Amino acid sequence: MTLVAEGLVEKASEGLSEVAVAEARRVVAEILLPSRITGDLVEKYFRKALRLGVWGRLPLESRGLILALRRWGLVKSRVLEGVLKGIFLEIELAGLRGRALFYGALLSLREYWGRLGELVRNAGRLLTLGIFYLNSPTIYRFYG
Repeated sequence: MTLVAEGLVEKASEGLSEVAVAEARRVVAEILLPSRITGDLVEKYFRKALRLGVWGRLPLESRGLILALRRWGLVKSRVLEGVLKGIFLEIELAGLRGRALFYGALLSLREYWGRLGELVRNAGRLLTLGIFYLNSPTIYRFYG
């Protein structure tokens, strides 16, 4: 993420622990990322990373892994699957949809801590909440 985005995440998550931010990332991953990882999916995320400009910001190991697995079939290893999902989540968080879901999850964690399970089932609500947050002027974004 860029410096401005990291600052906004820090300000939005003020009052929330690192566990809550990790929980918001888990929720976004559960909503956005597919369960099966194939070579075609890796190719899709490779192109998306190039399109969003994230490719240059990814670590060398991540870029090498994506390039090596682009022509691969089905990924069966749980460890490799977990590493790839982490990379895919970083790519998704660079786009508007991923950021909006992440901020929506952060705001819902802040306001409705006990009802996050309900909001996970309603991804549209998280997306709407996050887009409202991102579209509001910066001065109004910080609650409290």
